[in-house]
Formats: sequence, C-alpha cells, structure tokens
Amino acid sequence: MKAIMIIMMTLVILAIGVVSLSALKSSSAKGKKQKISNFFLKTEIYKSNDKLTNTIMKLDYKDSTFSYQEKYILKPGDDVGYETESKGKFKMNHDTLIFYSEMPENAQLDFGTHELTDEEIAKNKFSYIYPIDEKVDDNQVKIYFDNIAEIQEYKAFTIIDHQLKPINIIERKELDESKLIKTKTSNFFLFHYLIIEMPKNNQLLIIGSRDESFLFDFNKIPYRSFHFYTRVYWGFMDLTGIKFQKNDKTLKRIQSADDKRYQSSGALNLDFIKQ
Repeated sequence: MKAIMIIMMTLVILAIGVVSLSALKSSSAKGKKQKISNFFLKTEIYKSNDKLTNTIMKLDYKDSTFSYQEKYILKPGDDVGYETESKGKFKMNHDTLIFYSEMPENAQLDFGTHELTDEEIAKNKFSYIYPIDEKVDDNQVKIYFDNIAEIQEYKAFTIIDHQLKPINIIERKELDESKLIKTKTSNFFLFHYLIIEMPKNNQLLIIGSRDESFLFDFNKIPYRSFHFYTRVYWGFMDLTGIKFQKNDKTLKRIQSADDKRYQSSGALNLDFIKQ
C-alpha cells in the first residue's frame, strides 16, 4: 500500500512538472513572438554625424519604408542654404540595408518651370515628364533632357539583385536646331536626347558625373518618348541601390567602386547614429 502511494505521488509530481514545462515553453514562445511582432512595428531614427547639416534617416519597419531629410545649417554670412529629401522602400539583406527610392512628387518641380495646367498634369500623370509623339522601338525608350543636362556624361543602369547593371545607350544626340513644343498656356524646347535599351524590369537609372541620379519607373510612366526636367531632382535625392551596413547603434554607408554617386556628400557618407 505504501509503495502504491509513493508511485502515485511520483506520477503527480511528474504531471505537474510536464504542465509547468509546457506552460514555460508556451510563455517563452509567446514572448519571442511578441518581440518579433514589436520589431516589425517599430520605427528607428538615425542622425548623421555631419556638423554642417541636420540630416535624419527614418526607418519604418511596419511597411519597410524610409524617409531622408538633409538641411544645411546656415552660418553667419550665409546667403542661402539648401534642403533635400528622399523616400521610398528599403530591404534588409543580413546586416545590409538597401534603399529603393520613389520617383519625385510633382510638387518637387516649381510651377514656373513647367507652367502646365492641372488638366495637363492629370492627363500626363507628371509635371516633370511630358510625352512626345514619336514612334520608338518596343525595346527602347527615348528621353529628351532639359537644357542644363550634360547628356554626354550620362550612363544608364538598371538594378538587379541589389546591384547596378549597365544598360546600353543606343544613341546620344544633340539636335541641330531646338524644337518647340507648345503646351496649353506656355511652351518649352527639345534640345538633346538619349535612346536607351528598355530594361526588362522597367527600372531605369540615369547617372551623371555631378552626383546626378534619376530614376525612371516604367511601371508608372506610360510613355516611351518624353521630355524630362532634371530640375525636379534639385530638392530630391534618388537613393536607389545605395547601401548601408546596419548594427544596433549605427548606419554606415557601404562604398562601392561601381557606384560613384554622392561621394562628395558629407551627410550621407558619415556615420548615422541611432537616436
């Protein structure tokens, strides 16, 4: 009888242990799940170590979006400053953060530059892209640039597997005579153009020698021949393909011999400190 009671007590203790262990595992799993859930809901803010600007990078893990704001800090005697921004999506590849900017909003280009009516912008979808009625091969795109563009310096790329890949520029031409394009209330001129191989993923980057980077997303652009105002990027930065190494406290830009963009930017190239 005594032996039976000892056996029963042992079984009860084992049962209690199993239940406790199960509860502990369940609690631990819930804790881990909650931590993962909180991670993907959080927002992180980083500030550049640059002393000449107030530069902030914001990462929102809820929808994998980023925003970038850079503002020059005016000093005594300065007449003008500058502000620039960027926004879009980011991806994480292990400890590497990769940016994919959006195209600029229409408001980035001053009305005095394009002078298009609201109806024209609604029809064209853009203030800084104006369709030109010309036939272009299906696998090509023809882009006219404004008069300040230095098209002889431009190179074309797409981005595949987070890397810049060169795209063939088929023709690069200065017009013998500028061509007048009339709009509803004003007009502009065509000066020069590039004919470029159409990237299969519809993502085209034009990169110049003066830190220019222009993104053309043909999932949004319904034209294969158009005029483009480079001035729209005066207050907007295309960070598509720019990479940072990320740890718990900092973001540090990863420099690449194949990507020379923004090498003179102190704000972008100095460490960003988590706030």
